[in-house]
Amino acid sequence: MSDDTYARLGIRPFINCCGTRTVHGGSLMLPEVTEAMDQAAGRFVNLNELIQAAGRRIAELTGAEAALVTSGGAASLVAATAGAMTKGDPERMLRLPDTDGLAARVVMPKGARFTYDHAIRTTGARVVEVGDRAALAEALRSGTALIATIGTKEADLPIRLEECVDAAEPLGIPVLVDAASEHLQRPDPYLARGASFVAYSGGKYLRGPQSTGLLLGKRQWIEAARLNAAPHHAIGRPMKVSKEEVMGLLAAVEFWAEGRDHKAEHERWTRDLKTIAALAGTVGTVTAEIETPSKSHEQVPRLHIAWERTRIGLGGLELRDLLLAGNPRIMLDDRGATDHSVFILPFNLGSGEAEIVGAAIARALAATPPTAAAAGEPPAADLTGLWMIEIAFAAERTPHRVRLRQSASRLEGTHVTLDLVGPLSGTIAGSHVAFSSLHPYEGSSLSYAFTGMIADDRMTGTVLLGTSGDSAPGPLNMREFGSASWQARRLG
Repeated sequence: MSDDTYARLGIRPFINCCGTRTVHGGSLMLPEVTEAMDQAAGRFVNLNELIQAAGRRIAELTGAEAALVTSGGAASLVAATAGAMTKGDPERMLRLPDTDGLAARVVMPKGARFTYDHAIRTTGARVVEVGDRAALAEALRSGTALIATIGTKEADLPIRLEECVDAAEPLGIPVLVDAASEHLQRPDPYLARGASFVAYSGGKYLRGPQSTGLLLGKRQWIEAARLNAAPHHAIGRPMKVSKEEVMGLLAAVEFWAEGRDHKAEHERWTRDLKTIAALAGTVGTVTAEIETPSKSHEQVPRLHIAWERTRIGLGGLELRDLLLAGNPRIMLDDRGATDHSVFILPFNLGSGEAEIVGAAIARALAATPPTAAAAGEPPAADLTGLWMIEIAFAAERTPHRVRLRQSASRLEGTHVTLDLVGPLSGTIAGSHVAFSSLHPYEGSSLSYAFTGMIADDRMTGTVLLGTSGDSAPGPLNMREFGSASWQARRLG
């Protein structure tokens, strides 16, 4: 595909060393997928008939009782939760997200909360955490529609999947596993252990359309989820999946089941990582080690590149910025980057790109001299006290409060938003101020990173807005909502 597709908008594509993150486009669709989508675009079909027929075929290929194509992994969570709450009853379906009189609790084992459980709460459901089997049994006595857990954490949780199933099945309560970031397997390991639903991404390891998801499970629960999904006039109506996307995902699953050479893929990933390691390792003090997957749900190896910061004055995030500004652009993952290391994930590397990545990393590290330790500039003011901050969001100016305590150049204190309270920390150097805070909320945390200047008991600057969570960590997410200007005045 010509770069002109994006260049006409002023967008520069990049070589992807970050795995299958949605913000970077997931993965590249297989040729079989784009061909199926192109063929589907030329004819009309009844979408309900197509979704049901594709579900039957995918169920046959995966060994599940039933399957549903959705508009993404998060949409699968919405459909599954809505199906558990309404059981396919149209009266209940039309009421969501009004849950008065409905069983509207979703129980999760403690430690299973994750950023994407916001999709579960979209239905109006309320998430309740439980720490042991006794608490689970008590939570299931009344008002519970669903038990949900996350596959990547399941082995470390205090309540295992089988225990959830044993407690839920006699009560007719389904169990949902979010496996969106995992590889599809046959037989499905979660369904084999009794799960009612399992949600996967269609645009990650399957290499289907990025805006698709796959919900596998028991027939009656998949049917209840389907009725809550588009094109029906229910809670899932905005999460539309097109005829082209349905056929594209079906093609991806068929290729996974019948034509994909997983052994050859592993060999290519390892070969690419060895190429990058050899090139990066030509720079003094640089080490590059291939790390094999340590958990059963992980299948892709990764490369850990590290260097001595005393010899190379470049941090991992700084290296990321340098390569992203280069030509061609190279996207390194912000997650796991330190002041002296980065990780490379090979899943999305194309032919010949490993050589380009390795050479670019070597050039950047070789060209960077040691960084002399900077002497801290003495603070220009004492910020201790209570401050009123006004943040200029997209359509409104919103007041917050911070109480600061200053010790030399260090800042500590409390940040009070509209509804949340959290600790903050930061520094002051001369007139330059920087402080940040995290505010846990449901399965995620709201992140603020303030930078600015102090003058005459007033501060002005910019704040980065984002989130942080176990399933979506890293600096990129911590600025996902962009930036806003802010100003503050001392109250006392």
